[in-house]
Amino acid sequence: MLLHLDFASDVPIYLQIRNQVVLGIAEGKLQTGEKLPTIRALSEECGINMMTVSKAYQLLKQEG
Repeated sequence: MLLHLDFASDVPIYLQIRNQVVLGIAEGKLQTGEKLPTIRALSEECGINMMTVSKAYQLLKQEG
């Protein structure tokens, strides 16, 4: 999964991740049932803390 994170943005990184996943679904880039990368894999790929990715995934889960 390719994310474009803007570390200089006022939007928190976890919200950027959430927004891009939602956008990917809306644009058909992510299909129903397609698995997202693990928290560890995404955090290593993006160079961010695992808790940041976890927060984004928890938010997505809450939203359904």
